[in-house]
Parts: sequence; C-alpha cells; structure tokens
Amino acid sequence: MNSKAEALSAAKRRIIELQKQMAARILDMAAEVEKLAKETTESEAREFLRVACNMPASDLSTYIRFSGTLRGREELLEKHRISFPVLKALVGADEETRSEVLERMEIGARIDLKSISTIRKRLREAKLTPEQVMAEQGSKVAAAAARKRVKASSAAFLDRLHSFVSNIIDIRDAAELGSDNVRHEAGQLRTGFEDLFGLDHRAPEELKPRSAVYELSLAYRALMHLEDGTLPFAGGVGEVDPGRRHPWLQSLNALTGRAFQGHKEDKANLRELPPAHERPTVVEICAGAGGMSIGLERAGFEHVALIEYDKHAAATLRRNRPDWTVIKEDLRKMDFKLYRQLEIDLVSGGPPCQPYSSDGYGLGQDDPRDLLPECVRIVDEIKPKAFLFENVDGLLHARHSDHVADILRGFRRAGYDVDIHRIQAEDYGLAQERSRVLILGIHRDLARSFRMPPTFPQRHTNLGDVLVDLMAANGWEGAYEWARERRESNAIASTIVTRRGKPRAKEAARWGSKGIDIAGLPETAPTGEQAAKPGFMPALTARMRARLQDFPDDWEFVGGKQATADQIGNAVPPRMAQAMGLAIHGALKSVSWNMEAMLWPEKNYRRSISAPALLSGYIAAEAGLTPDLAAKAV
Repeated sequence: MNSKAEALSAAKRRIIELQKQMAARILDMAAEVEKLAKETTESEAREFLRVACNMPASDLSTYIRFSGTLRGREELLEKHRISFPVLKALVGADEETRSEVLERMEIGARIDLKSISTIRKRLREAKLTPEQVMAEQGSKVAAAAARKRVKASSAAFLDRLHSFVSNIIDIRDAAELGSDNVRHEAGQLRTGFEDLFGLDHRAPEELKPRSAVYELSLAYRALMHLEDGTLPFAGGVGEVDPGRRHPWLQSLNALTGRAFQGHKEDKANLRELPPAHERPTVVEICAGAGGMSIGLERAGFEHVALIEYDKHAAATLRRNRPDWTVIKEDLRKMDFKLYRQLEIDLVSGGPPCQPYSSDGYGLGQDDPRDLLPECVRIVDEIKPKAFLFENVDGLLHARHSDHVADILRGFRRAGYDVDIHRIQAEDYGLAQERSRVLILGIHRDLARSFRMPPTFPQRHTNLGDVLVDLMAANGWEGAYEWARERRESNAIASTIVTRRGKPRAKEAARWGSKGIDIAGLPETAPTGEQAAKPGFMPALTARMRARLQDFPDDWEFVGGKQATADQIGNAVPPRMAQAMGLAIHGALKSVSWNMEAMLWPEKNYRRSISAPALLSGYIAAEAGLTPDLAAKAV
C-alpha cells in the first residue's frame, strides 16, 4: 500500500470514530433534555437551555421533540452515526416520511438530507391524482415566471427608492423637504410601493416595534407624509430629532437592503465626548465605591442619582465627586417612578453578588441580599432606554437557572431585548483574571443598533509593570527584580475579592505562584528590612489593589482597612464599565467611537515618573546594573 492509500485509510478510521463519538454525544444530549422536560414545563426547559446552557434557539425544538418522535431508536441512530442536521430533519418530518427513512436505515441504506427530502416529496405526490400533479407543476411554473417579473419590477423600484432617500436623508430644512420635486417623486414612489406591498397598512403605534410589518408601516407613512409635504411636522412615531436622521426615512431606505453610499458620517470614530447638555443620563443603583460610576462618567454619562446603602461606600462617592447626588438608602424602600418623567437613558448597577458566589454560599433567590427582582421593578418604574447590571459568573450556575429565567422574562415584559454577556478584565488591559456577567437590556426600538465593545488583546499587561512603582515606594530595591520576573512570566493577578479572615489554601497558593502574599493587607509598601526576611513575598496594599481594579490613584476610599478592601473587591473596574458605557452611548445617540482612543487617552496610559530612584530601578533591572550605577546613567 502506497503512502497516499495509507493516509486515506488512517483518515477514514479516525473520521468514522469521531462521527461515532459525535452521534453518541448528540443522543446523550437528547437524553439529558428528556430528563429536564420531566421536571419542568416546556417553556421553562427552553428558557433554561437557551440562557443557562447557551443552546442555540434553532436547536431547542430538535432536542425537546426527540423523545416524542425518535425515542427507542437510539441504537439505530448511533449505528448510522447520525449527524445533527439529519436528526433535525427526522424530528421535523411527518410520521410517514420518518417511518420510511427509519426502515431504510434498518436495511443499511445511507440517509442524508437530500434523501429525506426526496422521500417526503414522493410520499406527498403519491397521494395526488395525475391531474393534481400536473396542476401543481403548472402552478410552480407560473409562480416562477411571476416571481421573475416581480423581481425585475421590484429591483427597479428599489433602485429608484434608494436614490430618492439618499438625496433627502440629510436635509434638515423643512421647506426643502417639502418642495414640489420631493413631493412629486414621493407620490410616484407611493404608487409603486402600493403595487408591491398593497394598500392595507396598520398604524405603527398599533404594531410591535422592530417587526417587519412595523417597519413596512413606517416606510409607507413616510412616503405619504413626503407626498403631502408634512414629514418635518409629523408628530408621534418618528418625531424629528434635529441631530439625527429621521427614523421613518431610515425605515424607508431599509426596504432597499442597502446602506447609504458615499455619505461621510460625521459621528463616526469620535475621540471626544459631546458637551454636557448632549450627554445621556444614568441612574445607578448599588453604586459601591464608584468603579462603574467612573467608567460611565468617562463614557459620557451624566449621573442623575447614585443609590448606595453602605455608609462607607456612599461616603467614598461623596468624597471624590461632591457634585454627584448620592442617596444612602435601601433601594427596596424607594419609589423610582419619579425618575420616569426625566426620561432617563440608562439604569445601571452591581446588585450584591453574594447570593451567586461561592463565598456567599450561592443561595440565589433564597438569599435575602438578592436584589435582581428589585432591578426588574426599578427598570419597569423608570422605563430607561437601556439598563446594565453586573454580577459574578455564579449567576449562570444551573441551580439558579429558573430564577434567572424569571428575571429575564420580567425585563422582556417591561419592553426590552435582553442578553447576558460575559466580559473579561484582561481584554481591557487590566492585569487581573476577572470575569464578570453582564445583564444588558436595550429598549426594543433601539436594540438593533447596539454592538458589544471590541476587545483589546494588544493592551495585555502584567503585575510587574502595573505595580512596580507602588512596590518600590518604601525603599524595597528588589521591587524591580520582582517586576521583571512578573513581566517575563506574563503574570496577572487572580480576581481581587473581598474576604475576611485567612485565605483558603488554594487561593494562597495561586497568589503565591504569582509572587504575592494575599494573606495580609499592609498599610505601606514593603521595606528593605521586611524583604530581607527568609521566604519574603510582598503583600498588596489597598492602593495596589485599587490600581489592579483600575481605580485612579487619586481616588480616596472612606472607612477602615476592611471597609476599604470590601469596596475595592466589590467594584466594577472602571475601564470595563467605560467600554460597555461607550457601546450603549453609541447605540442611544447613533455615534461610533474610536474605542481604543477613548479607553486609553494619552494622559492615562503614559504614567509620568518623577522619582529618580524609580527610573534608575527600571534601568538597573533591564541592564543588570546596580541601582547606584543606574542612577548615574539617569
């Protein structure tokens, strides 16, 4: 056997084995879903699989309907190394087609999607008379010819429509938009629109936002108002915002399936925030020490109110931002309806994570600290354009799935498209292994314009570069060698957490592998005398922890040592919050940011170094010189 034949034979064996494994896994999945279905309703099972297991919606029905259509045939399906597309077609087929397919499989026939379709078609035609078969074929020929004519006619109409809208989309002058030429062309296009889409279109206010019939209704209304010369004065749905394109015209152009060509967007790749009077507003709950608040402030949001129950965290917010309205209150006792009249753009916050963390025993909805139901209430009372809530990964644990599904349904009933996203601190230039879950909701008429912010792997950093100046601040000359080792091993911190008492052995070992003693919270950076002791490893001061959390160095924390540690550990890193805030801001105001320039403005990522000892320490570490010789080099 030559080398090619041997390679093909070996590939065949490997692929067949992989197909067997894939078929077995698919059938195991179906068995697990069947068990789940016995414990819940179908709607609850679907919500759990979609939210907790991240199962695509297109796959749900196949697994849920498997037990009612193919149960008992698992051995046959596994023998034929069933693929998921074939399984999906079998589950969706009628009983007669499915029976014949299974019979063919039992005698060893190969089955694919085409063969299932052929069997379905043959069985259906077998029930028709010859005349009916001929009539059906004739109908298909006629329909194909009609589609061809309509396609040519609609293509010409859509070309004309796109050209028309492109010429008027950026007109702001009411007289120009109501000119005779515009009105005449709009009338011609309205006639063409009615030929293609009919005359019967319900008012947009009566339809579900963002649905196809809603967009069609907006487009039709736009043409009628343009023909009458009244579009600039039309109230209600699509009321003109002078700073934005008319939404009805955008819906009209959307029918063409084309973006505007040659238009230079003046709101793309922005590097600066708009003036204060144009910025979106935010009400923040569970604001903590201000990590999310700082990020949203950097993203251009104006805080209308910040609610925080902890006295130390509330004092920290007031200390650093005296102009913010900080309300120290239990939000469960507050009525938020008064904020609705202010037309708030965003509701945000970090409700307590203890109900969903291992340190908090993971009691979920049974934990009295669980405030997710309150988040639903607050959003429903304020009716913001968007909301953003942060929590720990434990929120997605299977034991919380029913509760989380109820929360998401509550947000959807309030009128929002809701998604759960996971975000990593490393992706935004933080030297920390911090993964967080975000519950994001956008009002349905704005949701299609939202995009998650990009990640920035090129901004990856390490413990040494982030902390070296703080480590060296009290005379520890070994800080530079320590930093070099952290840099060379590309070490980043474990998740900064709040915990009282001695750390667990695994946690201490994990931090120890990164060159950090996590047991203490010293007041000051290490001294040379402390570092001379056998087995020395530096511990993190509160300021070091705060920097790893991306707090500004001048951010002051109010309270004792443990209160400060709690505030820092519970915080959302500002740059993570800023990235999400910019993405939401962009969706709400139809702008596009130069995200990297916004997240890393020059003044933030070029830290000034004034201490000669620090600079000489860097030179010494890089060149292998003693600090004294390096100082002379400076």
